[in-house]
Amino acid sequence: MHRDPPRIVIDRAVYSLPDFDREFDKKNRHFPIDEKVKKVFRCSVSRLRGLLLRLLPVLSWMPRYRVRENLLCDVISGVSAGTIQVPQGMAFALLANLPAVNGLYSSFFPLIPYFFMGTVHQMVPGTFAVLSIMVGIVCSDLAPESDFSHFNVTLNATQVDLERMNEVRLVISGTLACLTALIQIGLGFLQFGFVAIYLSESFVRGFMTAAGLQILISVLKYIFGIHVPAYSGPLAVIYTLSDIICGLPKTNVASLVFALVSAVVLIVVKELSARYRHKLPFPLPVEIIVVIVATAISGPLNLPAIYHMDKVGEIQLGFPAPIVPTVSQWSYMFGTAFSLAIVGYVINLAMGRTLAAKHGYDVDPNQEMLALGCSNFFGSFFKIHVICCALSVTLAVDSAGGTSQFASLCVMLVVMLTMLVLGAFLKPLPKSVLGALIAVNLKNTLLQLSDPYYLWKKSKSDCFVWVVSFLATFFLSLPYGVAVGVSTSILVVIFKTQFRNGSAITQIAETGIYKNPKVYSKATSITGVKIVNYCSPIYFANAEIFRQRVIQKTGFDPVKLLLTRQKFLEKERRGQAQEEKQEHARRRTITSLVTMKTQTISQLDLQNDFDLEDGSACPAEPPLSYINFGCRDGEGPDQRENQEPAGPTLQSHPVPFHTLVLDMAGVCFIDLMGIKVLMKMNTSYKKLGIRLYLANIQAQVHQELEEGGAFEDGHVSRSDIFLSVHDAVLFAQKTATERTKEANVAQEHDFDFTDETDLEKKMF
Repeated sequence: MHRDPPRIVIDRAVYSLPDFDREFDKKNRHFPIDEKVKKVFRCSVSRLRGLLLRLLPVLSWMPRYRVRENLLCDVISGVSAGTIQVPQGMAFALLANLPAVNGLYSSFFPLIPYFFMGTVHQMVPGTFAVLSIMVGIVCSDLAPESDFSHFNVTLNATQVDLERMNEVRLVISGTLACLTALIQIGLGFLQFGFVAIYLSESFVRGFMTAAGLQILISVLKYIFGIHVPAYSGPLAVIYTLSDIICGLPKTNVASLVFALVSAVVLIVVKELSARYRHKLPFPLPVEIIVVIVATAISGPLNLPAIYHMDKVGEIQLGFPAPIVPTVSQWSYMFGTAFSLAIVGYVINLAMGRTLAAKHGYDVDPNQEMLALGCSNFFGSFFKIHVICCALSVTLAVDSAGGTSQFASLCVMLVVMLTMLVLGAFLKPLPKSVLGALIAVNLKNTLLQLSDPYYLWKKSKSDCFVWVVSFLATFFLSLPYGVAVGVSTSILVVIFKTQFRNGSAITQIAETGIYKNPKVYSKATSITGVKIVNYCSPIYFANAEIFRQRVIQKTGFDPVKLLLTRQKFLEKERRGQAQEEKQEHARRRTITSLVTMKTQTISQLDLQNDFDLEDGSACPAEPPLSYINFGCRDGEGPDQRENQEPAGPTLQSHPVPFHTLVLDMAGVCFIDLMGIKVLMKMNTSYKKLGIRLYLANIQAQVHQELEEGGAFEDGHVSRSDIFLSVHDAVLFAQKTATERTKEANVAQEHDFDFTDETDLEKKMF
């Protein structure tokens, strides 16, 4: 049964904003700059304690840690995740064109600072495929393989000094990590965590998909056992793929068999674990199992030597000696370092927010930037490459019930055990197994290739950002992809705010609600009142577009009407000046004729006098005829001179409305350009007798109007700002008669045309 909705009955006065503020005693909120500075730099025990807890979150959660309830889960989840961290770190070190031991360093040292400074309880920092391949590009550029190649006369072949090359590249990797860390720390102290908002989900997914595809192409050389030169820069992935296809006839069958068997085992076990994860106490460490089995098969049988397979090789046991970053190389690394800093932070923050929402705690974006920067900075002295969240390891900790950073501490212990003892047993491990491990872990990333199909249905602009980010990243390389993707995301936002349409709205039936008449059929237009809303900020990029939208929706351009009147009156003025000039010429002609007539008669008289004196002639009659210039019949010269020329006449047409109401509810800010356009619009409408009212204006926008000088010199009257559209309409209807009189006076007097300034420049 249909129920009648509740009724609203409101009986109040019509309020303009000044009247409302005055009646209800608005408070003036003023925050002097000196007070803000004092507040920022004020020092107290509570502020010092809060700063310490914010910089070292471990001091906050450690005292509340429940040992009996959570310690066992943290240990189990950490150990199981550590078995994933070890092979994954070694595999991603290959993507960075670094020795496998670099993956162990990168999976150990950064975890120490993050244990004290991280705000995401289940987070495990470590290697990430996208960052690894970006680091690999820099290492290949600054330390190319050709610099370490020499011709061996004995073997009659070119050999590469791998040991020396790896040592140089490890220093380059640490130097890049140090620069990236300094950028992250600087952004963290500058409270620059908000940069993540400019990286839309569409951009991140498109970027990650293209990076995943690049990674898959990069590891194919390990899977097929093909030697392919390293490329960098635009179209590098195309060159790599072309070389791989050309080298397929040289495939190492043994490497391919190891890779295929490992991939099948990994996929089957992972799918079964995902299906029955609710029955498993912790995720199965299938990665470490595959690595152990592959090593146990290839080592005793000496398969790498027999079938010429690439193997992991010697892993240096123990902790590495600290290094000093090569600062002179920073100038070549800054662009990539900035991209690494932003991309790594975004990945870290995205995973952190997901885990925080799941477990009910908060993540501090700026503190995460600092924690990640300090982790990279500390590890940079120990030959790591840039790290962020290790996704698969973090998800393993979370699914196994990890609750705190104690889980990452257990991961660190597993990695340390491998570095000190177990690494020696991994020497015969085929690189193709690590390549298969990387390829299988890219499954979820590559499934995002279907994103454009779904995004096209939901948002064309997001689909456009995804496609542009994907293509730029895939073809132009990862750093260029970041720049192009972020720029595209920002431009899409600018275009969305710049080209908002706005609409003319009218009253719905007898209510105080105003909607678009194209959407609602029971809309009633109000005689003499036009209402336009605009759902976008008014700033330099769309100020003129906003004015054009208002003209389009009202069907009336005041500037064109004023210019038309000016041109008409100027034409009349020129015609009047021409007539006056002709009249002046006529008067001069008449005066000359009269003077000539007088002079002629005087000469005749003199002649007659002369003749009379001689007695030889009779006095002659003076001429009676003369020419009258410029006088009509029956009109004398004096009457013509006293007649005033007719002034120019201008046929005045009534304006189509007397009030324009701008609904500003959708305007969230306005800059100086927008304020100037608004003031000039108000001036042009006022000259035609049309009043411009603003309604539903936000407090921040009102403050910006006031600071921008909109209310100075009477450009915009404060009394023309109303609380709602209905207030403005009722006030306009009440004062309609006065508005009509003002319009008539304005049309009669128009405006002062004696000003020599061009009207179009004056108005806009």
